[in-house]
Parts: sequence; C-alpha cells; structure tokens
Amino acid sequence: MPQYDPQAMQRKYERWRQLHRQQEEAQKQWLEAQALLHELQAYYQSPQWREDHANNVSLECHGEYSILSEDTLWDVLVDRDEVAKRWMRLGLDAFDGK
Repeated sequence: MPQYDPQAMQRKYERWRQLHRQQEEAQKQWLEAQALLHELQAYYQSPQWREDHANNVSLECHGEYSILSEDTLWDVLVDRDEVAKRWMRLGLDAFDGK
C-alpha cells in the first residue's frame, strides 16, 4: 500500500482548487467568446460584410487581422471548432479516467 505525505496532498489539493477555479473562469470566458463569435458570424454572413469588403472599408486593427479579410472570420470559426473538440476530448478523458 502506498504511503502518502499528508502535507504534500494538502498542497496538491490547494493547487487543484486554484486550477479548478481557473477552469470555471475559462468556461465563463468560453461563453463570452461564443456570444462574440455569434455576432461576428452573423456579420460575416450578411450582405453588409460583402459590401464593406468590396468597398475596402478602412479599419483600425490593433495587432490582429482585419475582419474584412476573407480568411479571418472563417479561420476563427475553424479555430473555435478545433478548441471545442479539444475541450470535449478533455472532458471525455476525465470521465474515462485517462
């Protein structure tokens, strides 16, 4: 039977609690990101986006790609799907004990 150091286990528990709170915050951030993406996707699929794109509307970008680039919002949707799959796999692995 393994021997455990109770103080080391206490530290591990405290670290787990800290990480768990961060995971809960990440879930809130995920929901916020989803709401933002929903609005971005609606714009991307609208006639206005096509007009703005065709008219080369000038945007002030702060270190990010322009939303008027054909690939920017498409890439965001693909990236979101990949992150969602990783979150799902992590959750399934937790249930499967991996």
